[in-house]
Amino acid sequence: MPTNSFTIPARLPGLNELIDANRRGWHEGARLKADTDGLIRLSIRTAMRRGECRPAKGLVRVSFLWRERTRRRDLDNIFSAKKFVLDAMQAEGLIETDGQRVVIGLSDEFQPGADSVRVVIEEEP
Repeated sequence: MPTNSFTIPARLPGLNELIDANRRGWHEGARLKADTDGLIRLSIRTAMRRGECRPAKGLVRVSFLWRERTRRRDLDNIFSAKKFVLDAMQAEGLIETDGQRVVIGLSDEFQPGADSVRVVIEEEP
C-alpha cells in the first residue's frame, strides 16, 4: 500500500500562541483557528489532487514529523497543533472522525530544519 501522507509547509501555532490569542479576545482565538484550519485544509486538498493522499477506510494511526528551524519551542507546545490537524483531516474527509473509534494511535517525531509538518496516515489491516 502506498504511503498516505501530506505536508503542511509552515510552522503551526502552538498552545502558547492559541492561549495568547484567546486572551486578546475570543475573536482573535477564532481567527487563529480559522487561519490555521485553512492552511492545513489547503495542504490536504493539494496532496489529494497529486494522488499523495486519499481518504482512509477504517482504523488509522497518524504519525507527525514536526520540523522547526530551531529547538526553542517546547515539544508539548509544538505537538498541541495535532488538534488543528486532526480537525482538518476530518473536515476534508481523510478520516471519518478524529475520535478513538477511528484514530487508534498518534506518534510524534521532531527534527530541526525548515518549518513544516509531515503527516502520515497508516491504515490498520
